[in-house]
Amino acid sequence: MLRKWFSIALIAFSSQVFGLQDSVELQASSSHYIRDDLFVFLHAGPGRNYRILGSVEAGTPITIIQHNRETEFSEIREKVEGRTGWVETKFVSNQISRAEQLPIISQQLADSQASLQGLQSENSKIKQQLNDARQQLAKLTTQTENQTKEVNTLTAQLEAESKDEMIKWFTWGGIVAGGGVLLGVILTFLPKKRRREDTWM
Repeated sequence: MLRKWFSIALIAFSSQVFGLQDSVELQASSSHYIRDDLFVFLHAGPGRNYRILGSVEAGTPITIIQHNRETEFSEIREKVEGRTGWVETKFVSNQISRAEQLPIISQQLADSQASLQGLQSENSKIKQQLNDARQQLAKLTTQTENQTKEVNTLTAQLEAESKDEMIKWFTWGGIVAGGGVLLGVILTFLPKKRRREDTWM
């Protein structure tokens, strides 16, 4: 007798806790779960007046066999233990339970962290390559500046040597021309020898 009253009290308490939740329209399907609340009673028929077969933990994956619209009870089968019975439809959800979401979310988080680490590593490599490229560019720029200075120096030396060579040739040309003029003048003023006339004795 005490056990019966205890069961009735638990049913009443469950009704008060979940009474504010809307009932949902459910079809026979295998992708359903007991809602993430405490637990629900598994009845032998589609109503609270049927014998209680046990309880179903929150988040348990189930298969809906059929739905009774009059009493808003659904016949279910547990996927793990294989028990069959009736539960109130408002305690059934088509959303994956938190118990099954946790490993999925944890795996997604791990994948995201691994992807983030990969991106960070790739970013570090790109930064290193960029720094190397900048250093190489700075080195090439310095070499180009030094080569430009060397070319300018050689060009200035070549121009100076060309000027010196031109002055040298002008000087020698002037000397040669002056010598020629002087020789001509000297030759002009030199006395001419008379020719000896041949006489016959």
